[in-house]
Amino acid sequence: MSRGAMPQPGAWPGAGCAEKSAREAGAAPREGGKAAAGGQPRTAVRCPAEHEEDMYRDADEIEKEKELLTHERELSAEARLSVAPEMDIMDYCKKEWRGNTQKATCMKKGYEEVSQKFTSIRRVRGDNYCALRATLFQAMSQPAALPSWLQDPELTLWAGLAEMRTAEARQVACDELFMNEEEEYSLYEAIKFLMLNRAIELYDDKENGKEVPFFSVLLFARDTSNDPGQLLRNHLNQVGHTGGLEQVEMFLLAYAVRHTIQVYRLSKYSTEEFITVYPTDPPMDWPVVTLIAEDDRHYNIPVRVCEETSL
Repeated sequence: MSRGAMPQPGAWPGAGCAEKSAREAGAAPREGGKAAAGGQPRTAVRCPAEHEEDMYRDADEIEKEKELLTHERELSAEARLSVAPEMDIMDYCKKEWRGNTQKATCMKKGYEEVSQKFTSIRRVRGDNYCALRATLFQAMSQPAALPSWLQDPELTLWAGLAEMRTAEARQVACDELFMNEEEEYSLYEAIKFLMLNRAIELYDDKENGKEVPFFSVLLFARDTSNDPGQLLRNHLNQVGHTGGLEQVEMFLLAYAVRHTIQVYRLSKYSTEEFITVYPTDPPMDWPVVTLIAEDDRHYNIPVRVCEETSL
């Protein structure tokens, strides 16, 4: 039932309905639920708010109301799910990019390219945890063995995933996890801690003259993150609150979760940056997660590899 159909504070149930019926009849409401029009009595109209409504409605009308309530419950469940159910990737593109502007054309061509490999997409909630959410959802959904940091017995929220070998079982478990805000956001904060730990290791290696990946040089070359302490205060602590992950921090995320992150950057279509890999030269044994980015801030998840591509 919509808000407009609900009784207002101080109003008796059904008052709005009776008044509307009276207006339609061309007369003011009268006591007893009748209204005079041209001196002729009219049959009382029962409002849906009254308890005996089913006696005065046909089966089709009752069934439609049940379907509406079911749909509203489904929408409520989807709202709690931070990774939406999958839909056809080109249907999603047509829904989101209907215009003929230069940007819309670029996005359409980008999605057409992605659709050559993936048939569907799952939209990710676009808050400041978006990059973490998309990456972790993909990593935890895959039937490949989980990295050691997720198999720690103390991580009781996610340790059970290590025993699930099928994509279907992992998917169900991940959907449940990403509907539980407390567990979901605890996971993000844990990953931020892992990112900090990895950053400290890279910083110490650099200070001791060891060879480090080039992104870590860039990471600590910023005025706002000259060392791990500044990185924590000015960047990692802000992720999920006032900002998301920057491009150089996507490399750090990949090192923290030990997954190669491959991103289709649709805004870079027809350039060498259209498919960007974090890190640039990943270890061969790292699993790969694939994301779609429209603006380097909001990430969605492509799913269901095309059969001809997987052969």
